[in-house]
Amino acid sequence: MLNKGDCVVYGSHGLCKVHDILVPPFLERGKEKLYYLMVSVTDINGTLYVPVEGAEDKMREVIGADDAQGLIDELDELEIVNLPAGKKAEAVILEFIKNNVTSEMLRLVKTLRRIKAIREMEGKKFASMDEKYLGMAEKLLYNELAYSLDAEPSAIKDRIIDELDQLPLETA
Repeated sequence: MLNKGDCVVYGSHGLCKVHDILVPPFLERGKEKLYYLMVSVTDINGTLYVPVEGAEDKMREVIGADDAQGLIDELDELEIVNLPAGKKAEAVILEFIKNNVTSEMLRLVKTLRRIKAIREMEGKKFASMDEKYLGMAEKLLYNELAYSLDAEPSAIKDRIIDELDQLPLETA
């Protein structure tokens, strides 16, 4: 069971802090059970009520500082995601975002940033759907890494983009 003040990753909601453990007022009498009152670390208006029972299946611990540093240091070695063409890519991307596993999110960000760079090199536009999902993936990823490394998300983003800009763009 989590404690007040614990910080976890709750699916695609991202980084959340346990604000309280309580029986919420919206439950019917006789059906009371404990819930975590979770507050989004990135959106102070983002509150979630998560039943304590079964919550472990929907959340995970925040990645440790050493693991976060290791992922960034080995960014060049991470394989890109083999995305299907066109609209079919959306389901694959959404699955990555839903699962929100740090190493997989970094692979997704690497892949989408690579596609974007290639498209720009070819004088083509980056699909708006891909831009939307890149933004979502980056927000989730950079906030978690920043929390783990006690840094600002913008500093993490700049570092990762700098690393990605140094990688060759030829296809793997």
